[in-house]
Amino acid sequence: MPFYQCIAPIGVITTDMKQEIVDEITRIHCAATGGLPRFVQIQFDEVNPENVFQDRKLSSAIRLHVRMRAGRPAEVRHQMLTDYTNLLSRVTGVPIVDIMIGIVETSYENVMESGLRLPAPGDEESWKAKFANM
Repeated sequence: MPFYQCIAPIGVITTDMKQEIVDEITRIHCAATGGLPRFVQIQFDEVNPENVFQDRKLSSAIRLHVRMRAGRPAEVRHQMLTDYTNLLSRVTGVPIVDIMIGIVETSYENVMESGLRLPAPGDEESWKAKFANM
């Protein structure tokens, strides 16, 4: 289920950077949550640099909006936030002060993936088994 939307001014994130970011977001997410890589969805939205402001000034700021299933402990989410912030700064060269990550949690009852509603926390293994041969 996780859906990641990375928003940055045009030209800040190159194609090569995007692939590294995708690989690392997938690795971090799956390590933290036990999720399957096949369900990690990442979208890059490049916006006109004249439309990105921070502190009332034009900015090369990067925003990563994360929507994932609710139920993970705060310390897991906090580590993910730190890991994503460090990743984006390292790969893009954008200073940490210009990176914002936001996680929005969604109840499992409100998401369907590949025709199946997401599992309740604790029911992941039987749910994942349904995708073993896909």
